[in-house]
Amino acid sequence: MSTIDYKNLKEKLIVAYTKQILNEKPTINVNDLQSKANLPLIRSIHSHINCLAPYKIPSSLDIALNTIDLPKIYENVDKREKENKIPNLRYDDFIVLELLNYFKNDFFKWVNQPSCQCGNNDQIEHKGIKKPPANNPDQISIIEVYQCSKCKRIIEFPRINNPISLLRTRNGRCGEWVNCFLLILEALIGEGKDRIRYVLNHEDHVWCEYYSYGLQKWVHLDPCEAVFDEPLLYCNNWGKKMSYVIGFNMNSIVDLSDKYITKEKQINQTEVVDPKEVEKVIEFYNFKKLHDVYDILKNEQNEINSLLEIYKNIIVPRNKEQVKGDIKSTPSSNIPKGRQTGSAEWTKNRGENG
Repeated sequence: MSTIDYKNLKEKLIVAYTKQILNEKPTINVNDLQSKANLPLIRSIHSHINCLAPYKIPSSLDIALNTIDLPKIYENVDKREKENKIPNLRYDDFIVLELLNYFKNDFFKWVNQPSCQCGNNDQIEHKGIKKPPANNPDQISIIEVYQCSKCKRIIEFPRINNPISLLRTRNGRCGEWVNCFLLILEALIGEGKDRIRYVLNHEDHVWCEYYSYGLQKWVHLDPCEAVFDEPLLYCNNWGKKMSYVIGFNMNSIVDLSDKYITKEKQINQTEVVDPKEVEKVIEFYNFKKLHDVYDILKNEQNEINSLLEIYKNIIVPRNKEQVKGDIKSTPSSNIPKGRQTGSAEWTKNRGENG
């Protein structure tokens, strides 16, 4: 009586399935994609497809670990672990919780507008913006220009994108907060795996997520508010209306709109861009990312192992997310109503004051 080698059979099936996925062509091509490049949301997706690359540089991660107060963080992590009453949380979840607290209260500062050297913090008038310098190691996108009404000094506030530079300046608005936070988060829990995600809201806010092994899901994090796992924070707590929320990790792009936007606060997506078009664009970039990883792996190991790794680390996580999704949680009652960062006038104008 012959015996079946189930392990070998399983590997053959996985390899065949992975090849099939790699051979499935996206429903749009490069020319179609270029024709949609004038749409702001599509342009944003394109500009963020490799946004996590800066957080994977080993030397940058070392600088991040040498900059933060690790003894203080881990002392409080141990306290959180001992006092924990939430089931399924693991040690790395406590690290994330403590990093949120440390980052907001001890490390980074919010900037409504810059202060003047003369001591005037209130009578600062916005005068416009100017382009970044030609030599731009801080990766400045624009420079906001202000003038002190008291001493007439011109004050510049550069919007920095280099996370290493942000470890030094330690201030900004939500873009700078998330940018710097993600570098430190990767340094503390990344382990070289695809565990962090940059999250972009089309209505001008960003936050992030990490994959929790204990909770077995992608967990919402907002470092500006020091908020953990509250995906309805923006709609139910801030009162924010949104159209699209897109998540970016190293190997995948995913539409997270259903996770973060309630029916009551949903802006008609077709007024921004047809959801079917967004789906096609995401499909195109995910196809490209899959092949990029496959091409790298093929140069490092044999084809079978490359296909098995692609299946385990990219295809399975993508499929799980498509089938299961993330259940929206009810915002905690102890979260203050409305956005806590930013001036009252600025928050009100953005429809985020609750």
